[in-house]
This record gives sequence, C-alpha cells and structure tokens, in this order.
Amino acid sequence: MEEKILGVVPDVKNSKPLGKRDTYSLVVTDQSFIFALMTSQMLKDVAAEAQKKGKESGKGFFARWGDQIRSGFTLYKKYYNMPAESILDESKGNFQIWLSDISKVAVSKKTGGEDQTDITEIKIETAGGKEEYFIDGSSKEMIGLFEAVLGDKLDMKKGILG
Repeated sequence: MEEKILGVVPDVKNSKPLGKRDTYSLVVTDQSFIFALMTSQMLKDVAAEAQKKGKESGKGFFARWGDQIRSGFTLYKKYYNMPAESILDESKGNFQIWLSDISKVAVSKKTGGEDQTDITEIKIETAGGKEEYFIDGSSKEMIGLFEAVLGDKLDMKKGILG
C-alpha cells in the first residue's frame, strides 16, 4: 500500500559535533516519518530557478533577489506532490522511521534567553535508540500531525504551544 503524505514540517534540525547541524523537511505519512535532508545544492538549484523565472518575467534585481531568498523557505512544499519512495531516493542523507517502530515521541519547549529564540525539542524513541531534533519556535500544525499518527505514543509537555 502506498504511503499517504499527511503533512510536512520544514526546518527540523539535529545537532552534530562542532556545532554543526543538518536541516530536514520531516514528511509525515500515514505509515512513517521521512526525513528529507536539505542540501546546499538544493538551495542553489531552487535559487537559480527563482532567478531564472524572475528574469523571464521581467523583474528587477531586488525583486529577483527577494524571490531567491524566499525560495529556500518554501523548498519543503515539493514533498506534498512526491511519492514516499522518490523522497527517500532524492538524497543519500534521507531516511525513514516507521511509525510501528516508534515507542515514544516526546515534544517539549525550551525557552531561549534574551538573545535566543525559543525552540521545540522532538525526541524520537525506537528500539534502536533515541534521536533528538528541534525546530525554532513551535508549530500547531506539527503537533496536530503528530497527534493524528502517533496517538498515545506522543508525550507532549504542558505549555508547548504557548
């Protein structure tokens, strides 16, 4: 049975050594979480496409520049129209966690200091271990998706959305 894409959570990050991080689009399906890595080449390609479309439509330099910047923020939308297998095949950094393998997903809010943004932590527990991710701010859409597919596997800390 083909997986049905229910929603996409953009800009899901994980921390790596030396302060580096990977950024993913989290594609939530009726059967799994698919993590689609946002690569620098993808950002270059979508910016080049925005530049080309802007030139073709006669936009000026600053309008094209704005389009290029905005294009990276909407990159995740393409996953709504892609089959799950194509998303997984898009990049070697993409991977999938089956909902049946998830024992718990804990979602909690961390308040940033004066100079920092609040973040929402997402901890996914499977038999293979625990993986930790975060998004800037909070997302009612993400919580709604998680509630729909995880049911009682979702552990949402009080006050997460405000």
